[in-house]
Amino acid sequence: MMKLDFILQEKKKILVIFALLFFFEFFSFLSYYFPKINLLFFLIIVLVFFFLAFYRLELALYVLLAELFVNSMGYLFFLELGSLKISLRIALWLILMSVFLAKFILGYIKEKKVFLQKYLFLPNIKILAYLFLFIFLGLIYGLINNGFSDAFFDFNAWLYFSLIFPLWQVIFVDKKADANNFWQKVILIFVGAVSFLVFKSLLFLFLFSHSLPGLIFDLYSWTRSYALGEITNMGSGFHRVFLQAQIFILLAFLFSSVYLVFIKNKKRLGGLILFLSLLASGLILSFSRSFWMGGIIAIIVAVVFLIRKFNIKTALKYLSLLSLSLVIGFLFVLVVVKFPWPQSQADFSLDSLSNRAKIISSESAISSRWALLDVMQGDIKNNFVLGRGFGARLEYKSNDPRVLERTTDGIHSTYAFEWGWIDIWLKLGLFGVLVYLLLIFNILKYCWVNFRDNDKIYLVGLGLAIISLAVVNFFTPYLNHPLGIGFLILSNLFLYQKFDRSLC
Repeated sequence: MMKLDFILQEKKKILVIFALLFFFEFFSFLSYYFPKINLLFFLIIVLVFFFLAFYRLELALYVLLAELFVNSMGYLFFLELGSLKISLRIALWLILMSVFLAKFILGYIKEKKVFLQKYLFLPNIKILAYLFLFIFLGLIYGLINNGFSDAFFDFNAWLYFSLIFPLWQVIFVDKKADANNFWQKVILIFVGAVSFLVFKSLLFLFLFSHSLPGLIFDLYSWTRSYALGEITNMGSGFHRVFLQAQIFILLAFLFSSVYLVFIKNKKRLGGLILFLSLLASGLILSFSRSFWMGGIIAIIVAVVFLIRKFNIKTALKYLSLLSLSLVIGFLFVLVVVKFPWPQSQADFSLDSLSNRAKIISSESAISSRWALLDVMQGDIKNNFVLGRGFGARLEYKSNDPRVLERTTDGIHSTYAFEWGWIDIWLKLGLFGVLVYLLLIFNILKYCWVNFRDNDKIYLVGLGLAIISLAVVNFFTPYLNHPLGIGFLILSNLFLYQKFDRSLC
């Protein structure tokens, strides 16, 4: 079994990561009151990051991944240039890629063809090459037909795929970083980030569920202004706390869940159930039907796998322990909402979850998505093979209160769509979306082919995480966003480093 004991041994490092993330979030909140703090922190982080990247690319990658895991849309800090906002995520990407390109050019000058040949071993290189081709064609098609601004800002998230090259350079080409040590550090950063996301979600739930009107107004405004997430009043005083980065809570939950049936030490099993329960609480309070659907499908796959590879008893043990984690997670949420001081203003029960799980066509979010889906289906039929390129706009009638505030008829025009896979199809065309699906299939095949015994059970967890990400992308776009793209890149390289390289 993959030795995760190092996580227990490195609890202090996880706490340091947690504390640093809290520190930056706190000052981001302060910058809502004092804008100069935003500029100061943006410049300090960018300068420190530049020197880290120049000194040692590996260290800069750790910082970049920490930002990715916790900062939903990348605007924890930002630089305002007139009407243009440059997010911290974009700034870090630009610096990292600039330093990488400089090192790449120097490497090529020294070694010529030998240096380039090292990149031919990049996992799934042929599939990635085709995917990059369709992304490029989608950009060109979009620039011609949809205008520069819309095409570029629709396309720029896909640039995150380029991070596979500096990651490859650091781990496999330069070999300055020990690969096993690198992945251990990435896992520690990931655990620290998801732990912070759960803490932040529960903290926000507590604050919005109790009588703290002045503070929650500012927290809401900060969250909206900095694109950190969505906080929605669900009625009866209960507020949904949804952060886009909570997708990593789902992925961590599924990845960790497979260990439930293989840990024999009762103390460690209890610790894992507690950890899963905390992750479950974050998923429950997110009230994200997309997350719930992705989790359910992945759990069904896990049960089928355990029955086929082991037996029904193992599958039932998995389901029972997982159910226990979900029940405890629900109790965590209930305790936070009902905590008596200060007086709680919220109501939360199993009925709240069951009502949320229902697909009610009259609900504004649901009706808007169905209206968008009808328009997208019609557009796909007319552009079935080539799509329409990046920046392709569609108009539909939305019942979203924010749209209704700024329009008289609710007609909304956008190039950013909720239905992730259809969005990819519309932007990259039929062959582009098929190549993307092939990339995901190949990564899942790595997991399946290399699973031979219980020591590699984490491969099942990784496979479940990727399956859930693909399912969530049907309803909420992640695989055309740095959050999903980043996880896919890391999974691809991790599996290559660990296993049979002939699969490339």
